[in-house]
Amino acid sequence: AQGLVKYNYLKNGYTYTGTERIRVDSKTAPVQVKLSRVLFPDAQPVYILRLEFEDASAWKMPKNAPLTIVNSDGRSIVLKNASDESNLVAPNGITTDAGTVFLNYGEYYLEEGDMKKVASGIKSIEATKRWSSSGVIKVEYPANELGSAIKKEYDAIMAAPRPKTELGSNLASLQDQGGSRLVTTKKFSVGDGLSVELVYLYYGPSNSESIDLNLYLTGRNVPFNSPVTVATKSGKLITMRQEKELTGGRVICYPTLEELREMSAGISSITFKTASGDYSPKFDGAEFGRILDRLYNSVQTVAIL
Repeated sequence: AQGLVKYNYLKNGYTYTGTERIRVDSKTAPVQVKLSRVLFPDAQPVYILRLEFEDASAWKMPKNAPLTIVNSDGRSIVLKNASDESNLVAPNGITTDAGTVFLNYGEYYLEEGDMKKVASGIKSIEATKRWSSSGVIKVEYPANELGSAIKKEYDAIMAAPRPKTELGSNLASLQDQGGSRLVTTKKFSVGDGLSVELVYLYYGPSNSESIDLNLYLTGRNVPFNSPVTVATKSGKLITMRQEKELTGGRVICYPTLEELREMSAGISSITFKTASGDYSPKFDGAEFGRILDRLYNSVQTVAIL
């Protein structure tokens, strides 16, 4: 379940925890579901259920448009779309073998009681996408497909530890262009001439995202394609590469998001294949992990997915 948690941070006394999307197929309307929770300073939660309906055309869910969920015991729960913002997720659609697909969304707020009812099982949903007799999406879930996905996300959020340290302000720049987004964090020293920053990219045409790990080594150069090997706190080895022809001690690596999260839990060592041989800087591995975790979650505050 923990692999489903995409972000988890404390900001201004509020705890924000959110999951990865899960795609739930159906003949009527495939949907991608994402669950997040805002935990207030008094520990009271509000959940945000985001449903992205796949469609051959783009449309905007009206604010306050109802979503009726029939749960496993046949009772109805009526929620209202709380969002009136433009959709930044694949705004120009995604090209597939079947043609262009748009991800049209609604966001619905739930308190704990309704959240538990939704997570207990879903027979069907009925979502209003426009104010007309033909503007309703009806989907049946004979095997509780949607409810099962939401339950997995709910369990992952409930199992996530509550962060104790405020996230703070760690972003240096944000640029939007052509349905894509580029975000750069501030650069932080982690000791012994080693500094770290992250660069986030959301690419609209493919509805994909990546995070570059930028490392800076004072007085040392790492040639193109040379290995960068990280030993995590758990003992796992992660091998990355210098992805660019760079001088001045700058190293650009392309870890997976899962590898970033693993390194955020702390590392025991990092070894660079420099122009003059292997080099392992001295630093506090736990502090490296804390800084990386802070930068990763800072990126998630403005991530598209």
